[in-house]
Parts: sequence; C-alpha cells; structure tokens
Amino acid sequence: MNMEKKDRGDRKCSICDKPFIPNKYRPNQEVCSSLECQYQRQLSNMKNWRTANPNYFKYRESQDKSWKQACRERSLEWRRKHKEYLQLYRGANKERHRKYMREYMRKYRQRKKESEDRNEGEAQSQAANNETT
Repeated sequence: MNMEKKDRGDRKCSICDKPFIPNKYRPNQEVCSSLECQYQRQLSNMKNWRTANPNYFKYRESQDKSWKQACRERSLEWRRKHKEYLQLYRGANKERHRKYMREYMRKYRQRKKESEDRNEGEAQSQAANNETT
C-alpha cells in the first residue's frame, strides 16, 4: 500500500514542476490541482482544439445575406412582442448602458482617428515619393 502511494506521488506538474499526487480517479493526471495550473491547462487545451478545428466557428450562414436578414427579422419580432420587458430592462440598466456606450464611442473615435492619421501619413509619403521621381 505504501509503495502505491509513493508511485503516485512521483509526478511533477507539467506546468509548475511541483510534485503532486494524481487524483485516484485520474491516474494519468499530468497537471496538479492548483487553480492557476488548471487554468493554464484549459487554455492550452482550447488553443490546441482551435488549431485542430480552425473552421469550426466560421459559419457559411453568416456570409449569406438571407440568413442575416432572417436573424434581423427574428430579433425585431421578439422586440415587438416584448416591449414592456425591454422598457423595464432599459430603465433598470440605463446607467450601465450609458457607461458602456460612452466607452464604446470613445474607443470607436480613437480607432477612427488612428485610421485617419495612418491614411494621412500614407498619403504624405506617397506624395513625397511622387515628388522625388
């Protein structure tokens, strides 16, 4: 019995390199039970899965205009049927929505300005290149 426990305790975590005793229900466990190591294991597993399945989240339907239109109509229909709920929800979350929209618009304006600055810089460099040739 002692030999069995010793054999189980000889494992080192593949993430933090600390020794650990694997769960008796998962004898092939390679990562210790610490939250950080489990989180890193999950991230690694998700990354490997996405690499193996690159097109899983790319829907052909999302490119189809009729599919997008059907989604829009379904959403509008739901809103028409649930006007009272929407009013209550919007009233209860008005400040949170305002804060979200302020932040969203601030980022939007910043991206737009950066894009304009980049385009302006490219135009100036093209003009300089045209003058030298």
